[in-house]
Amino acid sequence: MVSSKEFSKKELVSILEIIEAAQNCVTPGEVSSLLLRTKDLVFADYSVCGMGRLSGGEVKDILAVVNGNYPTEWLDVYFTEGLYRYDPVVRYHSSFSPTQSWSDIYTMYDDVEARFVVSNAWDFGIRHGISSSIFMPGLENISIFAFAARNDSFRGHHKKILDSIALHMNYALMRVTGGFPRPVKSPDAIEDTLK
Repeated sequence: MVSSKEFSKKELVSILEIIEAAQNCVTPGEVSSLLLRTKDLVFADYSVCGMGRLSGGEVKDILAVVNGNYPTEWLDVYFTEGLYRYDPVVRYHSSFSPTQSWSDIYTMYDDVEARFVVSNAWDFGIRHGISSSIFMPGLENISIFAFAARNDSFRGHHKKILDSIALHMNYALMRVTGGFPRPVKSPDAIEDTLK
């Protein structure tokens, strides 16, 4: 459990505002705004979240994606090529929920496929990051919230911030998707699943 004493007054106000906003999200645009506010709080450049269905410990279907401000060209490549299957961040969160910095994740998944995804992401300015996830047993769904930056400025303090709001962000994403979204077959159809 994270103690409120670990945050500045300004951070506490921002965390509470994000939690309140998450409770009131009903559209993808509101979830996108929530991602952008959280991005600013953890000093990231980019934010995105998504929900997938797990099977055999891997994400098999992408159910929903809400983009804060990730480069759309990267998301198009990422989903068209199915890079989520090899992404070390997705692979990590398919087994572990705690918030983690990508530098730590990259040491756990240092294979050819993971390096390919990471090097391609670097071309779009997605170099360093921090992410959190929530697993939904019974549904076998996982939500992942990713925050990326060109510079590695993510520390343990940022993990604590995300740990304190990840569950609320997941509720917002669940509310927007209706809780039981259908699989997405193409990148162009992602936003259609949320309308």
